[in-house]
Amino acid sequence: MRHQPLHKKSQNLIPSDLSAEIQSLSNGWVSDIRSTGPVLATDTPRVIRDASEELFVPAMPRSTQRWLNLTVLLWVVLVICFVVWWFKPEHVGTTTGLVLNSAVASFILLLPIAFVSRIRSIRRINPDVPLPDSRVAMVTTRAPSEPFSEVQPTLEAMLNQHYKADYDVWLCDESPTEEISDWCEANGVYLSTRFEDEDYHRSSWPRRTRCKEGNLAYFYDNHGYANYDIVAQFDCDHIPEPDYLEAILRPFSDPNVGYVAAPSMCDLNRKDSWSARGRLYAEAMIHGPHQSAHNGGLTPTCIGSHYAVRTADLAKAGGIGPELAEDFSTSYVIRLTGADGAFAVDAKAHGQGPSTFAAMVTQEFQWCRSLTVLLFTLVGRTLNVYRPRLKFRFLFALLVMPAMGMMTGAGFLIAPLAVVFDKQWMSMNILDFFIFTTVVSLPLVGMLLILKKAGLLRPNDIPVVNWESGLFQLVRWPYVVRGFFAGLRQVIFRKEVHFKVTPKGDLGIQPISMNVMLPYHFLTAAMVVIGLWGLIDHRSPGYAGLTLLGGLIYGFVCFIVPWMHFCELPSANTTFMERLRAVAFPLLAGIIMFLASVFALALYAAIFFGGYQWIW
Repeated sequence: MRHQPLHKKSQNLIPSDLSAEIQSLSNGWVSDIRSTGPVLATDTPRVIRDASEELFVPAMPRSTQRWLNLTVLLWVVLVICFVVWWFKPEHVGTTTGLVLNSAVASFILLLPIAFVSRIRSIRRINPDVPLPDSRVAMVTTRAPSEPFSEVQPTLEAMLNQHYKADYDVWLCDESPTEEISDWCEANGVYLSTRFEDEDYHRSSWPRRTRCKEGNLAYFYDNHGYANYDIVAQFDCDHIPEPDYLEAILRPFSDPNVGYVAAPSMCDLNRKDSWSARGRLYAEAMIHGPHQSAHNGGLTPTCIGSHYAVRTADLAKAGGIGPELAEDFSTSYVIRLTGADGAFAVDAKAHGQGPSTFAAMVTQEFQWCRSLTVLLFTLVGRTLNVYRPRLKFRFLFALLVMPAMGMMTGAGFLIAPLAVVFDKQWMSMNILDFFIFTTVVSLPLVGMLLILKKAGLLRPNDIPVVNWESGLFQLVRWPYVVRGFFAGLRQVIFRKEVHFKVTPKGDLGIQPISMNVMLPYHFLTAAMVVIGLWGLIDHRSPGYAGLTLLGGLIYGFVCFIVPWMHFCELPSANTTFMERLRAVAFPLLAGIIMFLASVFALALYAAIFFGGYQWIW
């Protein structure tokens, strides 16, 4: 059901003094603006509030929670056993090696603590809480590069919500065509566009050009703040389920809630892209139980694909946050006003994941760069507003991605470094190590199975054990690390960058560039050469074998990524040779690297285990 309100325009539209304009919009909570975000007024008292406990209920029955607690206990016991085994005196090779290996092993083994420590706090929104009596809008955005065929299903789903009260639907279009305008008018969709409005095409925040923040800023300044209490906003390809609006509005019945996050499920093209499946499977726990465990004061954070805001709190924060990661920054600046966030695990919308490997690693690079910029700018100068628990929560959210990238890379580089410096970092049976780490991981798999049975993973139909998420973790870290250092460079040199929009729709035959594969070719070649050097020159022979094993892993990556790209290319209206040409050079290079790594490891096995000393 919808209504036709008398749309008033907010009065904060004159861009002559943008800083004063944002200050007025925030009612004095923001004293100034920088390209990196709002500057907080120091003379305004800030009380960081938490959402009411009555807003939440346990997400699982007690019996399921007990099984989950037992699994956690088993994991803790196994971790303790591993630590005792790891630090046996006979396992220590050198002090440096012990420190390096322990740092990597500790990070990988103990990372689940971030979730395990909150395992008893997994809560969902109380379904008995009444819906707020509010003026509501649903909004989606479209860039010129995004075809309307991708937006139309989203708008249709927004128009057909089961919500019984009145609400409006808006399209924020960067450059609407006559066809789009006619469709919107015929279907009762309001149209907002900043087209040719120079005030909303600035080179930096706020109202940034070629950026979702600037598009939405125009909507909020002209329509949102004056006409609506709550706005649910979507990426153009995220299609909400019929019960979405009710699910995401319910937490706003608590006046302490300023925004509501929801699970980001990019699963519409999962059958067509292993890259989409890899991220989807790897992050299903994050978008369900992990976020739900932060309900009630520990601040879930918004995911950019869709979330909802209370417009009064958004205005007080100075508007949509800066950077490509405007989802995180918007959560952060609203929390700075004192309002809490909530996570509605049942507010489901389905979007598209990366259609190609190149799109996926580009997203990883851009997200890490953006989060790094936020860490050293907006967050760095405002974090002292929060109590220690929230400080840790936000720092962890910003640091976990680059830390995972660096630790994964370090895990693969420790063995080659041992060969280069001819050091025996650790002295242990490698088979025992692999068996022990596998056993320690089994309770974590059990936790996922329990959470899946409880219907809490998002999406919940993922295979808990799969190859795609493993390959995803193997290939993402070089681009994550690169994104971290690119973010540092952007902060140090204050360089403005342009964000790349992920291509959507029917893209036809997309070739895979050799450039995107170069990090894995470099890793493979380096590890094969170093491993063979260690074998021939008797330099840390055990670590030489591990180095060659790492070379085999990335040799396989060099082959499987272009091969999967070839398999996923659309076959309709294309020939076999057209598809082959799109991957020919990277695929051939990948086959060569894979065969070279297989040969090198086979040679190592023949010499080290077979005793063929005659080879040299």
